[in-house]
Amino acid sequence: MTEQRLLHIGGEDRVASDGGTFLVTNPSTGEAIYEVAHATSSDVNDAVEEADRAFKDGRWRSISARDRAHVLNRAAGMLADRIDEYARLETLQMGRTLREMRAQLKRLPEWLEYFAAVAQTQQGSSPDFGAGHLNVVKRVPLGVAGLITPWNHPMLITMKKLSVALAAGNSVVIKPSELGPVVPMELVQLLESAGVPAGIVNIVPGLGPTTGKALSEHPGLAKLDFTGGTETGRVIAANAGRSLIPVTAELGGKAPVLIFDDADIDQAVAGALFAAFVATGQTCVQGSRILVARECYDEVVDALVARTRALRVGD
Repeated sequence: MTEQRLLHIGGEDRVASDGGTFLVTNPSTGEAIYEVAHATSSDVNDAVEEADRAFKDGRWRSISARDRAHVLNRAAGMLADRIDEYARLETLQMGRTLREMRAQLKRLPEWLEYFAAVAQTQQGSSPDFGAGHLNVVKRVPLGVAGLITPWNHPMLITMKKLSVALAAGNSVVIKPSELGPVVPMELVQLLESAGVPAGIVNIVPGLGPTTGKALSEHPGLAKLDFTGGTETGRVIAANAGRSLIPVTAELGGKAPVLIFDDADIDQAVAGALFAAFVATGQTCVQGSRILVARECYDEVVDALVARTRALRVGD
């Protein structure tokens, strides 16, 4: 039987308002491993309203940066203790090798620790504005941030967005990819266990054309942060633009691997193969093209052929 996962809004788990669900499958077997609640536009609205209420009453933004940092550092320690568990769940969702996934997730507590430190050391300024005037610059949280994350690095990219948003005192609504929502959903529970108040972090899993669309055009957002494909990014930016919501987007794109004639060929070929196949080729930094200097072209091709043959026979 597949495990069930629910929406998390205002500190409580709940089913979707229409009872809808979707399945998450194991890509190596095609087996359904989770049945996840599919957030409707009404659910998204509830999540944004809960996040806005939590922001306005000051339960998180009004406490000192030092106190927020204590909570985030506590969460970092709890996360470090669960890396093996989360790495296994991530691998089941999206198929990356367990060794690589474990290595990636081991770095995630550092994001919480780093931005906890930044929050404590952030200072305002009083720029000279001329005689008889006082000009004070102070950084303040924006409000409700909508975070839309991709399927290929579910936990990593969620953490990149979430750590800085929380350290600054914002509240958030997360829409994870429908292909890998489970570990980001586990992260929300961990943060609340560490002391992040209920309502500050809300999660609304669902499909892009429904849940993602509802979040990207919600006028209650103060900021929208999206990672994904370029075409989807254009649609999301247009949705947000109708409500004048500021958007930060990390969109698709790949850069080639360059091999020059003065390179160590064995090292260059090993690096090119790693770039092509890391994360099972499911990453925006994948080296999907190799540009080689004419002077060493034949040598590089021979080395690539030899190495790939060796990989196929398990050498």
